[in-house]
Amino acid sequence: MTEGIIYVLHGRRGKIPKSNIDLLHTYMKRSDNPSIIGFLEGQQQTLEEGIQYLQSKTKHIIVVPVLLFSATHIRWDIPRRINDVLEAGVSFTVLKPLATTEAVFNYLNQTLKSAIQTYPNRKILIVAHGTPHFPEPYEQLTALAKRLQEVVKVPIICANHIGHHLVPDVLADESAALIVQRLFLTDGRLANRIKTNVLKAQPDSTFLPTLEDHPVITEAIEERLNETRPIINQK
Repeated sequence: MTEGIIYVLHGRRGKIPKSNIDLLHTYMKRSDNPSIIGFLEGQQQTLEEGIQYLQSKTKHIIVVPVLLFSATHIRWDIPRRINDVLEAGVSFTVLKPLATTEAVFNYLNQTLKSAIQTYPNRKILIVAHGTPHFPEPYEQLTALAKRLQEVVKVPIICANHIGHHLVPDVLADESAALIVQRLFLTDGRLANRIKTNVLKAQPDSTFLPTLEDHPVITEAIEERLNETRPIINQK
């Protein structure tokens, strides 16, 4: 039987967000798999509703976290909430998040090289959401930055919005203007808060777009699905 696919987004309390939705709907139309979007926050189109819809059509569900790093949502929230509504005989596979895909690396490589041409002799700051609970997201962020630094030939600094290695602490000894890449899937409240924090330290810094509504998101999703399908087909 064909697998069902649920694309899990963070969502917002009180309303359905618009960020990346049209992009995902266009991508979903290319697939013959029963597919749906489910939100972690809010009371509409919830993760649970999506699972209940799919398990009426299939016995295996592929869970695609449209998230960048593996923190509380992927490790705890998503599996627990799915198991709470999962029927007997239905199984699921949670894919890895998107930040460590080649698609995201290639996007950042191209974006940063273009910015360096416009703003030479500047360091690059990459800021992620961060978490106080797990070390792996920051380790993945710094590994990504190290790999990018090797190809763009410019020093790259990493910081988090919450948890450890916070923006004010990381920038305490930085006085020059920066090229800032906020590694977020939406250009919303948190991205703007990061911009405010950076500008307090370096008012002349330049901010690159987030990944919101960019095809790199669906390219990264496709990469994860292609990694996982052969494994599922062997079961």
